[in-house]
Amino acid sequence: MGRRQMTTAITMVVLCGILVAAALWGWRSLFADLPGDATSADQPSGSCTTDRLRAGQRLRASQVQVSVFNDGTESGLADTTLAALRKRGFRTGEVGNAPTSADVDRVQVWTTQPNDLSARLVARQFGKNVRVKFSDDDLGPGVDVIVGNGFRRLAPAPGVIKVRKAQQVCVGAKRS
Repeated sequence: MGRRQMTTAITMVVLCGILVAAALWGWRSLFADLPGDATSADQPSGSCTTDRLRAGQRLRASQVQVSVFNDGTESGLADTTLAALRKRGFRTGEVGNAPTSADVDRVQVWTTQPNDLSARLVARQFGKNVRVKFSDDDLGPGVDVIVGNGFRRLAPAPGVIKVRKAQQVCVGAKRS
């Protein structure tokens, strides 16, 4: 075997080794868990702090975290809805499929807190007729929004709500 053939053989072995290493890395990356996917809709995470707001203060969208869940058949509806809410200044929570117990035609806002001012601010983003539903199910961090096939887009709404009487509000976790 000549010197040139030996160099060619070594080069081919090294290149094949690089190809195999790249294929393994790609395979692991393809099937790895998505960032932020450690908690699912079945395992809620408590990622807010409680602040006391006095009468006359304002609760802003930037203080409210929202998670959106899809109860319709349109793929990606929850993700596009959360992106629209993020553009309005809301903090992003989780995105996923709604539980099978949910039966939502257009949109519902769910909260585990009675008289939740954060949930009312989120509900305003979907129109005047959207009411806040009290639920024992905490699907994700912050206020839960369930969208169905009838939902099309957000309604014109302010990103601020004035506090009428003093209350405690679950404010989204700090952005990192």
